[in-house]
Amino acid sequence: MTRRTAAALLTITLAGAIAGCASGPSPDLYQTFGGQPGLVSLVDDFMDGMMRDPDLRPYFVNANRPHIKAELVAQFCATLGGPCEYKGMDMKMAHARYGIGDHEFNALVQDLQDAMDLHRIPYRAQNRFLAMLAPYRDDVVHLSNKPPAR
Repeated sequence: MTRRTAAALLTITLAGAIAGCASGPSPDLYQTFGGQPGLVSLVDDFMDGMMRDPDLRPYFVNANRPHIKAELVAQFCATLGGPCEYKGMDMKMAHARYGIGDHEFNALVQDLQDAMDLHRIPYRAQNRFLAMLAPYRDDVVHLSNKPPAR
């Protein structure tokens, strides 16, 4: 595990404890991510990273990636305080059949951080965003289901 991954795990683990103290979504945070154009570009790079990641590629290789990217942009926009409304599936339902474990979840967090670094999102804003996403972890990780063939 890299130091960066360890830091990501610590951020996700502590996010629940600090969520009450951290500020939530705001138009300023949304603008820090570049507004809608910035989120589209971020999600493009995030998906590219997941497709290069041998642990995550099997989950996306046969998926409707344009649809997933559009859903992620809407979800990220709404989470950050932008003028969007996420109307997609709830996270538990969307991920239940995939057998996503901690290893895959941590790889996803790492790929998201790499994309945010590529876009020069300040670490403080990254940490705020990760703290906002942290509550979804339990809805995404489902060890009892079979993962896609690798």
